[in-house]
Amino acid sequence: MKKDYDVLAKQILEQVGGRDNISSVMHCYTRLRINLKDSGLANVEALEKLDIIGTQFSGEQLQIIIGNDVNEVYNAFANLVGLEKETAIPENLDKDLPKKKRTIRSVLSAIVDGIVGCMIPILPMLIASGILKAIVLLAEQFGLANSESGTIVLLSLVADAAFYFMPVIIGGFAARKFGANIALGSMLGAALIHPTFVSLVTEGSSLSVFGIPVYSTSYDSSVVPIILSVWVMSYIERFISKHSPKSLRSLIEPVLTIIIMIPLMFSLLAPLGAILSVGFANLLTWFYGTFGMIAVAVFCAIIPWVVMLGMHIGTVPISISSIAASGVDKLMMPAFLISNFTQGAACMAVGIKAKTTNLKSLAFTSSFSNLVPGVSEPGMYGITLRYKTPMWGAMIGAAVGGLYFGFTEVGAFSFLPPNIFALAGYVGTGEYSHNLMNTIIGIVIGMVVSFIATMILYKPENQEQEEK
Repeated sequence: MKKDYDVLAKQILEQVGGRDNISSVMHCYTRLRINLKDSGLANVEALEKLDIIGTQFSGEQLQIIIGNDVNEVYNAFANLVGLEKETAIPENLDKDLPKKKRTIRSVLSAIVDGIVGCMIPILPMLIASGILKAIVLLAEQFGLANSESGTIVLLSLVADAAFYFMPVIIGGFAARKFGANIALGSMLGAALIHPTFVSLVTEGSSLSVFGIPVYSTSYDSSVVPIILSVWVMSYIERFISKHSPKSLRSLIEPVLTIIIMIPLMFSLLAPLGAILSVGFANLLTWFYGTFGMIAVAVFCAIIPWVVMLGMHIGTVPISISSIAASGVDKLMMPAFLISNFTQGAACMAVGIKAKTTNLKSLAFTSSFSNLVPGVSEPGMYGITLRYKTPMWGAMIGAAVGGLYFGFTEVGAFSFLPPNIFALAGYVGTGEYSHNLMNTIIGIVIGMVVSFIATMILYKPENQEQEEK
């Protein structure tokens, strides 16, 4: 039966405390993400009874897991609330609310929310870039075109543009997320990759602004430097707007904001963001280099819990940084890929052993959802997590497949959703000429182990007793 998205949106709005309790709304591929002013006003029990997959809190953000219909539900919800897509409710609605005490947890949640809010809008761009790169690789591998072909050159150019101009694009979306001027956010991003600045950095020239030394480094394909810069800019812009004459505000606000941000960004914020990015990348490299295939196996096994916490979008910058720096991601994308396939295998096993028609149908549908479109939430919330033992089966399979991935150094060369079509992003050349074959072998190993483990661990008769 076709869903009435307007009705569902109205029901959700009623159970989250109404419009006045909403700070902002966004969505990823399966979840409606609502930032609440007071999470205590959300009636989670009532929400769980609606036609949704489940709910999950991440700080003050309520994540309502919808599944493949999330875009339709989001549009209906945004129209109902009267929001411009992915923008914040006016701040003056917060004036009567008491300020909440800052804790380490709330700060970390705010950081994750900020990164996620900036990354979600660019996911279609990253996917398009990844698919274009895969098409280019496949065309060259099968001799359909050579690297000097006009078509191949243009496809590669467009695919690479998504990464090279990342600071410009994220600058705009970060400004929208933090309530700043979108054009100014994009302008700061553009400044970081301006050809003149890039040339000066390449030549090793010494730079300064207003007598303050500038840290010379490349920011193309970077994420954290521009997010950090635009976040600070949003406060500066609001301060200038509040204290400038209304008659001159349109002139004073943008000029002063940019003048203040130039030394702040080039001398402090962007370098700090770059250092944080490099530091985290080095930490992962150390972790991978020290523990090798064990590290990959562990990460592959815990992916379902990362997804359940709603933090999977937050790993996108890590994957982007890895691909930008070395051309390959040997941890994030492979882990999500094998986790989805082993979840699918576990659901398949449940479907075979299930005693009821409804459970069989749900299990097989969830298995398809994991393998083809790469949407794991229906299987996790409807099958593996719900019945517990299939989750263990999926995690065991992911760990074993991850061991093979780590041993053969499987890596992803482009950002693609973790589904069957993502295999195109594992086609490699040279030292990675066997990468695709090793990817397929690792997936098969993981799925077989997951299927067998779930067949052994899952007891449908025990489940039927529990549900009676």
